[in-house]
Amino acid sequence: MTTKHTPAVSFDDIPGELTTGKIPEGADYEQITRATVQWLNNLQKDHLAPNAIWRDFLSLTDNFRTFYSSDVVYDTFQKLGNVKKRSIFETGSIPTRLVSSGEASWLNVNLAFTIEDQNLVGNCNAFASVTQDADGKWKIWMLRTWLENYEDHGHPDLLEPVPSSRYINRQANSGAQDPRHVYDVIIVGGGQSGLGAAGRCKALGIDYILFDDRPAIGDSWANRYDSLKWHTTKDYGNLPFGRTFKEEDPLLLPIERIASGYRTWAERFDLNVRNSEPVDHADWDDASSLWTAYTGALGDQAEYKARNLVLCMGPGHKREIVPTWAERGNVKSSGFKGTVQHSVGYKNCKGFEGKRGVVVGTANSAHDVAEDMARAEMDVTMLQRSPTFIEPGKWLEKANTANYHLGKPTEEADREQLTAPQKISRELINRGTWKAIDQDPTLWDDLEKAGFKCDRYGDLFTHLYVRFGGHYVDVGNCKRIIEGQVKIKGVAVKCLTEHGILFEDGSHLSADLVVCCTGFNHDFRKDAAEIVGNEIAEQMDDYWGVNKEGELRGFCRLAGHPHLFYHGGEARLARFYSRFLALQLQKLKLGRALIPY
Repeated sequence: MTTKHTPAVSFDDIPGELTTGKIPEGADYEQITRATVQWLNNLQKDHLAPNAIWRDFLSLTDNFRTFYSSDVVYDTFQKLGNVKKRSIFETGSIPTRLVSSGEASWLNVNLAFTIEDQNLVGNCNAFASVTQDADGKWKIWMLRTWLENYEDHGHPDLLEPVPSSRYINRQANSGAQDPRHVYDVIIVGGGQSGLGAAGRCKALGIDYILFDDRPAIGDSWANRYDSLKWHTTKDYGNLPFGRTFKEEDPLLLPIERIASGYRTWAERFDLNVRNSEPVDHADWDDASSLWTAYTGALGDQAEYKARNLVLCMGPGHKREIVPTWAERGNVKSSGFKGTVQHSVGYKNCKGFEGKRGVVVGTANSAHDVAEDMARAEMDVTMLQRSPTFIEPGKWLEKANTANYHLGKPTEEADREQLTAPQKISRELINRGTWKAIDQDPTLWDDLEKAGFKCDRYGDLFTHLYVRFGGHYVDVGNCKRIIEGQVKIKGVAVKCLTEHGILFEDGSHLSADLVVCCTGFNHDFRKDAAEIVGNEIAEQMDDYWGVNKEGELRGFCRLAGHPHLFYHGGEARLARFYSRFLALQLQKLKLGRALIPY
């Protein structure tokens, strides 16, 4: 099998731009909706804006693809529509809605259609974004299409809960499986991605089993530092099939409520989860076209067979990175009498109350740890290595609650928010954020006066989808920095000393506890190799970062092997894409081939 590693691309090098069109006052939404349906059912190139964009999720491409320009969109859309025997478009269930950004505006028209794919009928949905150009002509400038489900084969968004007694009985009787049993899929990892994938598989009648090395569901969050809270709102972080968390839960959830919500959710839907049963390795057999996963310790291993393997182990968080001076050998040779640890091992600062704490880094975890130290009345200093993008938490909270709330189904919000081309979503968010910063720059001005270097016009999408973070959603620590409760030092470290840190400029900082919030090695292929071996891992595509179309590399699609998938990411993305992962697995289960375009 050939190795294919997709090159990573900067967002700035990806085509696509916001429309400059406008919806005139008094526009007849119903008439425009009817016209949009007619245009798509008799599509001509002139119906598309010159900068037209089309993004598809499995409906016509069997893939995640984004196409740019009227020529490419028209030709590809027509060609694949014929291949998939696309039906006519009809008006969808979501009302036409006006969207605006600056002086530009457009109407989002919801549509429904079907496809025929290898004797499967696929129910599909779409949004067509239409606007009026400078010449007064109506144009489709953005099109989004996605597969909902296969007719008569269930729906990935629909799963009924089971009585709690049934879950308790199954857990009590869970044990070794018949070694001859072959699952449709083995899922490795029981965080939000693995749980979501398992739930979607169950909804579609896919025979699955999920293995996790942690003792309990929810431990992926429960085992992190005690003060951790989500920086996004609770309904933004729902797992599939409705609301995961309680009405009385706080808007920003602490780890114990996240973990409890996950456990209750898994029990409610009676998921087939094996906790404290890590997958040691998995072998692929070409002759039988099966994976064999070996769980448990060497010498006492169980074997499980499956047609597909899904790795949900997080986007490369197994190997922490620390500065050279903080490596174990250098700490020992320095004679430093305090404690140095990476944030992955940090729980709290008990025993260090009133002492001197140093936090290396200035992204989300670093600010959380610094604030935790400040609450313990420690003398806190953050070491800043480069300018940091700051987004006020209240802004993010407002954006989250505008779309994710009790009044709107999560499934509908996901389709509205996550089907847009990445380049367009990025531009919309950056425009709004940068404008708000310009209108009230006080926070960033005050931070810089306190010595904190701000990347004032940072790019949130690059942080999320390329850098794996590096920014801070301010939920309180900025105020502490401005008021001097948390100090900032921006000088490079030379080495540790017996009582603290020596800097390149000759200055010295005393320290009792040093926490390195310096990130991880995000080469997911290395983590995967521990399970599937080096030969198959080398066949696998890179994970995360965006390709030349703005799509995430290796995410929820075939990962370079015909029966191996990656899944991961933050809560909303993991939830939405898990439905498409399950639809691909279902297609394989039904004996049809995945033929990505």
